[in-house]
Amino acid sequence: MTDDLLPSGTAPNFPYSDASVYVDADGSTVIARLRDSLRLEGGDQRLLVGPVHLSAGYNDYATGRRAHPYDFLEWPTVLECEAPSGAPADVVEAVAAVLESLWSLGVKAVAACDFEDELPECGGREKYPVPAPSEEPRGAVIGRWKGLFSRRNRKG
Repeated sequence: MTDDLLPSGTAPNFPYSDASVYVDADGSTVIARLRDSLRLEGGDQRLLVGPVHLSAGYNDYATGRRAHPYDFLEWPTVLECEAPSGAPADVVEAVAAVLESLWSLGVKAVAACDFEDELPECGGREKYPVPAPSEEPRGAVIGRWKGLFSRRNRKG
């Protein structure tokens, strides 16, 4: 976001000026469902929710690798939320409305921003927790799986 779009009197690093919402669904579908759910006007890829300008795009972090279903960096869509103006409480309320709307539609969504602790479910982190990596060395896990498969083959 450029400095001239920021609310007057705020620094360029205004913590409420932007947020990214990672979504496990197609971008155009997400925008259409949000438009209907929140009763908003807007185009195919852009919406205005309170003071927040919302646009859907492809998640450049997604690699297509097999990952845990709650690994939001692998979800295909990111909603870019930009607030060129508006009080922090209004921005939080708008992003919260987007998250709650998506969740009520059965769509997984997690916000990544400086104010995610002010959002419901900590922006989705509590709703979709990614499990911690195993503490066991990789070889021990593979060995255990091999042992399970070899026992199964002997019984079968």
